[in-house]
Amino acid sequence: MTHGDPTNPKKNPNPVKRYEVTATVDAPGSWDSVKGHIAYEVVNRECVPRGSFTGGQNVPNVGHDFEMTRVDGNTWKGYFYRDALRDEDYFGLGICHWDATGVTPIFTTHGETFGAATWLQDALAKGPQTEYFKKSEFLDKSLSGDGALDFSEKNPEYIKDPGAFFPIIVTVKEVTP
Repeated sequence: MTHGDPTNPKKNPNPVKRYEVTATVDAPGSWDSVKGHIAYEVVNRECVPRGSFTGGQNVPNVGHDFEMTRVDGNTWKGYFYRDALRDEDYFGLGICHWDATGVTPIFTTHGETFGAATWLQDALAKGPQTEYFKKSEFLDKSLSGDGALDFSEKNPEYIKDPGAFFPIIVTVKEVTP
């Protein structure tokens, strides 16, 4: 028997897996707003049917924003629950299990967003994750608001002139509720 809507999953009434997100930024100015975004997806794909034509699977995924609070001049913290969504049988193939897969602190100035998207597993296994953004994009108030490009320290453009960039460092850790 199927029930529920995988595009709008019910919330888990008793989540217990609480995580703290810390974002440290050394930007060349101030931010208009800061928020966090967490991505969830069904992680056991056997509960999702295969398409009759392509054989592919449309794995359910959703995202939710969470509050980020400034704790000092360059640091913001926020919290999310990894088990915030209720597992259900949506397709008659067994219970689909949700898990958080990505976390993104999103910083906004003059309509331009600077989102340091981080795979949750990488942040937990490898520690702090750093993305770099061009200072010129931060300072250019004429940008379209499509979102600033992020760069890794291995990107040739960053290697050529690291002083032209600023970092957003994201740390995620499990905490007691």
